[in-house]
Amino acid sequence: MIERTILTIQNLSWPIKIGSIFLAFLAPLAGLIHVIIGLLLVDMVTSIYYQMKIAAEKAVKGKRTSTALRVIESGKLRKTIEKMFFYVLVIVVFYSFDLYVLQIKPISSDAIYSFSITNLSAVLISVVEMTSIAANVSKITGNPIFDRIMVLFSKKVNQKFEINENDSEQTDNA
Repeated sequence: MIERTILTIQNLSWPIKIGSIFLAFLAPLAGLIHVIIGLLLVDMVTSIYYQMKIAAEKAVKGKRTSTALRVIESGKLRKTIEKMFFYVLVIVVFYSFDLYVLQIKPISSDAIYSFSITNLSAVLISVVEMTSIAANVSKITGNPIFDRIMVLFSKKVNQKFEINENDSEQTDNA
């Protein structure tokens, strides 16, 4: 089996060999890249839906569908593609830095306990996209869900770290 695999690899052209090496390098990042692309796609869909909803509300009856469909522009879609490309590029560059300069494996169970630029950047990118998604959903539904989530989250953080909001206000006034 191994000999057959080696023969198959040897018979491949050099561009395919280089591409295979590059894909093998990216393999540990597949899950991370899929999550980021998924978040970008959800953000794009919710944004387009909100823009279509606003356009349909402003349109004259009978032309709502055509007016709503006009909000989809290639320039806006290009921005999403650019964001997707550069987010993935940043993750790959930081992964290379973590792997070869810091000599840690950021996509492993041990990386939770060590500093990893890859994981930090992935978290920041994900938080930005989730914030955008939550804002879009809040606009679509007319329910300020994101504000409620942030209030609950800050209360949990304050409880976890035993922070009293009155103490922080007193230090601000001093």
